[in-house]
Amino acid sequence: MLNEKKLFIIIILVVLMYGCSNGVKETPTAKAEDAEKIVTNDQERQKQVVDRQLYEKLSEAVETLGYTYDMHTFAENEHDRGVLYAELVDFDNDGVNEVYTFMKGIDYPLSTYPHRNKDNYIQEIWAGNPNGEDALLSFSSEIDKLVCSACDMNVSLVKGKDGRTFVKMFSHQMSQGIANNNIWVYAKDPKKSEMDLVVSGNFGHNNEGDLFYTLNDEETDRVKFDEEFAQYDGEERPILISNFAEKNYGFDASSPATIVGKTLATLSPSVNNIVGKEELLEKDKKKEIVDALDEFSSMRSINHHDPQIVMTLVLDVVQKYNIDHEYSENGEMVFDGAIVQAKYKEVFGVDLAIDSMNFPSRDSQGIVTYELGKFYIYPTGFYFDSIHRNYQDVYKVSNDVYYVTFLDSEFNSLDYSLTKDVTVTSEEMFKKDIASWPMDARELLKPNIQRYAVVKYVDGEPKVQYMGVQNLTDNQLQTF
Repeated sequence: MLNEKKLFIIIILVVLMYGCSNGVKETPTAKAEDAEKIVTNDQERQKQVVDRQLYEKLSEAVETLGYTYDMHTFAENEHDRGVLYAELVDFDNDGVNEVYTFMKGIDYPLSTYPHRNKDNYIQEIWAGNPNGEDALLSFSSEIDKLVCSACDMNVSLVKGKDGRTFVKMFSHQMSQGIANNNIWVYAKDPKKSEMDLVVSGNFGHNNEGDLFYTLNDEETDRVKFDEEFAQYDGEERPILISNFAEKNYGFDASSPATIVGKTLATLSPSVNNIVGKEELLEKDKKKEIVDALDEFSSMRSINHHDPQIVMTLVLDVVQKYNIDHEYSENGEMVFDGAIVQAKYKEVFGVDLAIDSMNFPSRDSQGIVTYELGKFYIYPTGFYFDSIHRNYQDVYKVSNDVYYVTFLDSEFNSLDYSLTKDVTVTSEEMFKKDIASWPMDARELLKPNIQRYAVVKYVDGEPKVQYMGVQNLTDNQLQTF
C-alpha cells in the first residue's frame, strides 16, 4: 500500500501530465508575447548602448570646446569657440537616432578628433554602434570654407519622402556678373555607418552666357537635373542661412548651453544608474562635500588622467598655494618636481603621475613644461569667466565616494565692466534674475551648464577626483 504522501505526489504528477497532453501548455499567443518582449528588451538595450555612445561624443565636444556666448550671431562667434547646436535625428529611418552637432572649432589640438581642431564652423554626425564600444563618425565638414569664404553657403536638414533625413548644402556665387550654383546632398544607408554624397550638381552660365547643368561632374539637361534632385526634396530645416555672404543661424542660437543641454539631458539617463536615484540625506556630510568642491569654484575641469587638464591643475596648485620657485631662467620660474608632487597629493588625494603623463618638454615652449625633475612655468596671468555655481544633488556611490550634480553659469564680467567703464562684479549681477539682465550683459553669459563631480574621502578628508560636463558611466564611477 502506498502511503498518503506518495499517493498525493502521484496524483499531482498525473494531473500535470494530463494537463500538458490536453492543451494546458504555452499557447502560440503566449509564445508571440514572449518573443515580442525579447525583441522589445533587445531594442531597449541597443537604444541604451547607442544613447550612451552618442552622449559620450557630444559631451566630449562640450568638455573640450565649451559653449559660445548667448545671443551671438554667426559673425560674432567667428573668433569664439564652442558647441552651438545639437539634436537627435534618425537620418537613415531605421528607428535609431544619430546626433547632429554644429560647432565653432579652434585651430589648436584640444580634441582627439582632428576635424574639430579647425578654426572654422563645423558640422558632424555620429552614429551609434550597438555591437561595439564607441559611436562612429558618420559625417563631418567645415562649412564656410567648403567652397569659398565669400560665397553664400546654405546648409539644411531635409526630411525626405522615404523617411530619411538628408544633409543638403547649397552654394551661390557671383563672379563678374555670372551666377554659379552648387548643390550637395548627403544621405545615410541603414546598413552603413557613413553618410555618403549621393548627388552633387552645378548650374549657372558658361563663358558664352548659356545656361548649363551638371550632375556628378557630368553635363546634363534641366529635366534630368530636376528629376535627380526631386528624390531628395522634402521639408527643409535650415542650419545655416546665407544671403550675399551674410550668414545667419537657422536654429535657435539664443542660448547654446540651454539648447545643447536639452539634447545631453535626453541621452544622459542611459549613462549610469546613480543620478536620479536616492540622494544623500545626511546634511552635515553633504555640506562637507560641497565645501570641498567650493575650493575649486573657479574651475571647470578636473581629471587626473588627462595630461592637458593635469597641466592646468599643476599651474593652479603652484599659484594657489604659493609654492616657492627655486630660481628663474630665461623668463621661466623653476619649481622642484617633488615639492609640486607632494602638494598635488595633499590637495587632491591622488598621485601626480609625472612619469606616465608625457608632459611637454621645454622644447615645446609651453606655459607649463617638465624636464629632469623640474617644472618650468612662465609667470603669467589668465582671465577666465566668473562662475556662479548652483549645487543640485549629492549621490552616494560607495562608503567613500560621492557623486555631485550642479549647474554653472559663466559670465565675462571683465568685458562687461569695460563696456560700462565701471567695475561690475559677477556677484552683483547674479543677484538679479538673468531674464532681467540687459542685452549687452546677456551676450557675455553662458547659463546653466550641467556639470558633475566625484568627491572621495581620502584619510578621512574629502578630495575632488573629477569635475566636468561628462556624466560618468557606472564603470567609470567604480574606478574611484
